[in-house]
Amino acid sequence: MLFAAQGRHVPDNRPPLSAACPHYSYRRRIGIMGGSFNPAHNGHLQSAVHARRAARLDEVWWLVSPQNPLKPSDEMASFSRRIASAQAVAKPHRWIKILDFEQRHGLKFTADSLTKLARHCPRAELVWIMGADNLIQFPDWHHAFGLARQVPVLVINRPAYSYQSLTSRGAALLGRRRRRTARRLACQSRGWAFVHGARNPASSTALRRTDA
Repeated sequence: MLFAAQGRHVPDNRPPLSAACPHYSYRRRIGIMGGSFNPAHNGHLQSAVHARRAARLDEVWWLVSPQNPLKPSDEMASFSRRIASAQAVAKPHRWIKILDFEQRHGLKFTADSLTKLARHCPRAELVWIMGADNLIQFPDWHHAFGLARQVPVLVINRPAYSYQSLTSRGAALLGRRRRRTARRLACQSRGWAFVHGARNPASSTALRRTDA
């Protein structure tokens, strides 16, 4: 049986998803999306759909962060609420897994989470997925240089961020290994690609302001 975050069932029509990585006896291409999901929204879902198609991923895992080190905690909903919102958005898509992996293992930095995921799931070919807005602040991340050489990175276009992100220090940090296509990105030990997809202006910040 699978258990939800912190051992409690998330109110949903499908079984709650586990923090433990699914173990496969064969290779799987897995896209990893991290974030607060405060709350999760259709922009997250659209990014996952684009990433899956572009990089030919088998699954996309959403790592719900206990607390993003670069974001204030005063507007952060409870972890269980954010897990529930992610499950609600991803509900129709069985290839999206909602994990409380960072909460369960006491992790707060993406580089550390990817290292532990790789150890737990040795058969998985991991690809880190992030929005173009995050690429701009990527140099501020903990051990960003090492992360860029740890797994391939897939950057998803975001409204108003395309040019700024591609000319940013974050793009320079990822280096010259930009691929023309993301199709075989999961098969690479490093490198990155930028996906131009349908733009979705949804943001967690805007949704919180609407609900206030």
